[in-house]
Amino acid sequence: RMPNGQPRPPRPPTGDKPSQPGAKPNICDGNFNTLAILRGEMFVFKDQWFWRVRNNRVLDSYPMQIAYFWRGLPSNIDAVYERPDGKFVFFKGSKYWVFKEATLELGYPQNVVELGSGVPSQGIDTAVWWEHVGKTYFFKGDRYWRYNEEMHDVDSGYPKSIAIWKGIPESPQGAFVSKESGYTFFYKDKHYWKFNNHKLRVEPGYPRSILKEWMGCDRTKNGGSDRHGTQDDVDIVIKIDNTSSTVDAIAIVIPCTLALCFLVLVYTVVQFKRKGAPRHILYCKRSMQEWV
Repeated sequence: RMPNGQPRPPRPPTGDKPSQPGAKPNICDGNFNTLAILRGEMFVFKDQWFWRVRNNRVLDSYPMQIAYFWRGLPSNIDAVYERPDGKFVFFKGSKYWVFKEATLELGYPQNVVELGSGVPSQGIDTAVWWEHVGKTYFFKGDRYWRYNEEMHDVDSGYPKSIAIWKGIPESPQGAFVSKESGYTFFYKDKHYWKFNNHKLRVEPGYPRSILKEWMGCDRTKNGGSDRHGTQDDVDIVIKIDNTSSTVDAIAIVIPCTLALCFLVLVYTVVQFKRKGAPRHILYCKRSMQEWV
């Protein structure tokens, strides 16, 4: 257990890793199969991969292959939630798997109908355990079911319309409850909705980008694929080389100055031959000789 009493997230099993076909995905590309909070951490699933996210940052060495961490679990899962007994329940199509930490329980997978009477036989989109009411909620399309974990049965009067959860989308792809149990967060595509559990409606200003606010992704990386994102300004720095400009200026000014001095000298010699050396020129000659 961690210092706060929360059970530690499951650890990867030992042994050889399976082969890794294809390149590892980037979490900032979004389009996950599902996500959930397990042992107080966010687990994000996509194809045969998954990430662990803590404090809006992907942990090192992730993504990891699902088949390496949870052996016996297929890729492209539909939903997952943590039961009140601490075990993890995964869904794909009409089947479900139960794991204790990273170990598959005996007898699984089983058909979803084995969960009890009234559970949608075609599978589910999202599952979430509501601790403050002691019930598990299954979502499928535009309907939802309230499931009793102790009785292994769906409560009477269900399914009901998902419209009761005012503001959340149909067919959500993931859900988890806040630590204070005051809000339930629903995920779909690249966005999330913050549902107020007391007012029974989505908070104003949602949906928002789950990539930016939960995964720590940069806006520029999401670019045009994130319809709530804006492109960052790009600073362009132009470096001007003053050295070459200075050299060019000197190369022009010095010859011009020398040429001008030469013309003055020629003019002076001509005037000297015609009129003799003026007194100020003689003085200048003596002065120049003294400098040398």
